[in-house]
Amino acid sequence: MEIKIVTDTVTVDELRELAKTFYISMIKGVVDIGKEIVAFGGEYHIDSNNILINNGSSQSDIWGFNILFDKPRESWIEYVSLINIRPHANNFDMEVQDAAIRDKMKKIVNSKIA
Repeated sequence: MEIKIVTDTVTVDELRELAKTFYISMIKGVVDIGKEIVAFGGEYHIDSNNILINNGSSQSDIWGFNILFDKPRESWIEYVSLINIRPHANNFDMEVQDAAIRDKMKKIVNSKIA
């Protein structure tokens, strides 16, 4: 399983190649909204989640998403992941409920994809 941590940028073509391992038309990702880094790839969001934790990220800053390659770039992020279920953070669903968090996620994720 290959997971790519992106601190600078990655191309859409690189992500599509990485996505071929599991989902082809989409790729799972996890973003650290504090450190502004993203991990792409893996079969499950928890795989990237654990890699970021092992690299010093805080669980409270990590949120899961999917990139759907066949959608227009302005709507290609799906803010859904099991790791997003956090009652202590008032997120009781797999989808990120807080618009401010979604906005941060979108800004960071899109800034990492060239």
